[in-house]
Amino acid sequence: MGFSVIRNRISITRGDSAEIRMSIRDRVTGKPFIPGPDDRLTFTVKRELSDEAPVVVKTLDNGIVRREQECLLLLVPEDTARLPFGAYWYDVELVLASGYTDTVIPPSPFLVTGEVTVHGKI
Repeated sequence: MGFSVIRNRISITRGDSAEIRMSIRDRVTGKPFIPGPDDRLTFTVKRELSDEAPVVVKTLDNGIVRREQECLLLLVPEDTARLPFGAYWYDVELVLASGYTDTVIPPSPFLVTGEVTVHGKI
């Protein structure tokens, strides 16, 4: 695998694919929480926390898939293929239809690592 997730720290080889499971739990019941059709879940990557423009954004039904017990974040090669190697930051924000907002994953490291073989070329 060209990616890993350890304690919310994501490391991915530039230009690789990744399928990352995101489990959201109800704080009261502890049961899995799956966002509804009017809720928003957004994964955002920026070079610096203070940057205005993100370098990667995934949302429900556009890179984040609802599953029975969790959500699945899908990163495709184009998401990181043009990014310089190095350290970035990401977070995941949930906004319920009611307006309740929770950053379910606070700002965490997102590392884009080097590659030797580029898209199967030698």
